[in-house]
Amino acid sequence: MTSPLLFTGGSLETNAYLLPGKEKGSWIVFDAPEGLADEARERGWKIEALVLTHGHFDHIWDAGLIEKEHNCPVYLHPADRILAENIDYLSMFGIGARFPLVRTLTDLPVPAQGAMPWTLGERSFTLFHIPGHSPGSVAFYEPAAGQILGGDILFAGGVGRWDLPGGSQKSLISGIKKHLLPLPDDVRVYPGHGPSTTIGEERRGNPYLA
Repeated sequence: MTSPLLFTGGSLETNAYLLPGKEKGSWIVFDAPEGLADEARERGWKIEALVLTHGHFDHIWDAGLIEKEHNCPVYLHPADRILAENIDYLSMFGIGARFPLVRTLTDLPVPAQGAMPWTLGERSFTLFHIPGHSPGSVAFYEPAAGQILGGDILFAGGVGRWDLPGGSQKSLISGIKKHLLPLPDDVRVYPGHGPSTTIGEERRGNPYLA
């Protein structure tokens, strides 16, 4: 399988990834930074499902627009519903802008700090609940493609910040070591910010995982 299509948007340069969907010309999209809805409109993308790796504002900014314009399901771990359903907290970060909320969220029922198989369209994933960056952070491992759509859990040379409300360094690091580091070296990690990396590179050289 080929690499996912990348879109980067918003002031925090947040990554979204598009995988071919079940229907010809359709896409499964992971995360919804600002500008994604406009890009989809301009390029004629048909989004059949939107999957949110977690509920922080930069990853859900265009989720409500995409849901409305594409009439697609939007998936999120239930622990992050509070972040997606009430964005009044943005004022704490000096952000005055607001965006449309998702009307109907579909829960990702992965057990707390556990794993589960999950199929979307014709694609099969293993879901890992790895809290610590946010309470509901989830990584999506697709074995057939040798790739992880990991949101802000693991970066090239770093990990997600844990100093936001609901964060936990202990939970984040232990979850990465439990679920991600045992995967094969050549599994490619597509993070929520910055360039991709591999499990082998991070196991060998990530200072947060030493």
